[in-house]
Order: sequence, then structure tokens, then C-alpha cells
Amino acid sequence: MIHYQRLKAILTRSTPLAVAFSGGVDSTLLLKVAHDTLGDRCCAITVDAPYHFRQEQDDAARFARQIGVRHLIIPFDPARVPDLLNNPPERCYLCKQALLKDCFNALPPHWNLADGSTCDDQKAHRPGSRALAELGVLSPLTEAGFSKQDVRLLSRQLGLPGWDKPAQSCLLTRFPHHTTITPQALQQVAQTETAVRELGFSVVRVRNLGTTARLEFEKGELAQAKLPDVRDQLEAICRKAGFAEVILDPAGYRSGSMDQN
Repeated sequence: MIHYQRLKAILTRSTPLAVAFSGGVDSTLLLKVAHDTLGDRCCAITVDAPYHFRQEQDDAARFARQIGVRHLIIPFDPARVPDLLNNPPERCYLCKQALLKDCFNALPPHWNLADGSTCDDQKAHRPGSRALAELGVLSPLTEAGFSKQDVRLLSRQLGLPGWDKPAQSCLLTRFPHHTTITPQALQQVAQTETAVRELGFSVVRVRNLGTTARLEFEKGELAQAKLPDVRDQLEAICRKAGFAEVILDPAGYRSGSMDQN
């Protein structure tokens, strides 16, 4: 794959390099190729924030150990970022800016920082991209011409775990803007989504509308969710988590749907 060779060339001139590593498919591929290319002139850096899925954090730590790359884990307290937990429309920018600054502060001087953005991310609504540009964060996958499909294809060829893992986003995206978000509300959503996925659904978003849970499924799985016995299980899961009402969104899963409310 020509993108693969181009990526290795880009990484070679970006040393020393820290990869902002979430445990998702994009940053996993970037970290693997960076470590193969740069050796100990590469490290992984993961921010441990309360609105990140614990499973993603665990996957990141496991993979870093597996390939033997140095892995920095930075605790992050969102309460120190003014207004962030009130979920303003510019939340993604405020969050990304704070997280990336913490990453740079944890690195030795003159180290570069790279994230796993792809060419597809340039076409989507990604407010956090402005923070990447402002702070000089590199996006080698984008520079090398990788699409999401390219990332999955190469990840599969390299035998990387999670090459077919669905995209994940932080838990703050489950809430309407201008909603004050508590640790209990974050746990409520995380608990509900985890339990729903255990029913066999690959993609689900539990949008927290106060006492109501609005469930979004991929179009191919929405029919399954509507089956009476499955619907009963979904309602039981949501009520156990503390929701009083459950809605199945007929439009299905849409990335950024809360930005439209």
C-alpha cells in the first residue's frame, strides 16, 4: 500500500514522536507503525479522563504493553477547564485544547505530538481540529492520505487487534449542550451502553435527555432493537440504570446528533 510507505517516511522525519493514543483503531495503527519505524524515539501518551470509556483505556494499556512501547498515562480533571462540564457547543475544542496542552507538558522538550486523524475527519464536523492546528499537533495518517477504510485495511493486514472495532466517542457527546454533567450521569450512560452492547449490538449511543434515554442504533441493527423481547430487555437495562423512559430513535445512529438539538 503506497499510503503505508508514505506514512513511514513522514514518521521518520517527525522523530522524536509521541502518539496521542486512545486505543481506537486509528491511533492503534499510528502507534504500531510509529513504534516499528522509530523504536525508542516513539512513545504513547493517553489521557485518563472520566468521560472516556474505561474499556478503551484498558485496550490502550494492553496494546502498549503488547508491542513494548513506553506508555505515559496522564490523569485529567475536567473541572479545572472553565465551563467544560456545562457542555457548551465549543466543548470539543475546549476539551481537546486542554488535553493536548497536558500532553505537551508531560513530554520532554522538542518532542512532537501526533494524533490519529484521517482524511475522513477533515470532511466531518470536528471542532477539536482547531486545537490540533493551534498547538502544532501532527496528523501523519491524514498527511499520508489515509481514509478510515485504508486504516482498517492496513490494520487487518498487520494483524492488529480491534481493526474492525466501531468508532467510539467520549461520553460528553451523549448529553445536550448547556447541560451540567456529573460523574453519576457519566456512569449512568457508560453502564447502559455497556449492557446494551452485551446484547450483541455493535454500535449504540445512549443519549441522556434527563430522565429519558434515547437509544440510537445503526440502521442494520435497528430492526433487531424493535423486536418485542429485545425491546423489553433494552427497557429493563435503561430502567436499572435509572432512566424513567426509553426511546428508540427511528432515524438510527448519527454521529454528532446532539449537536443538532
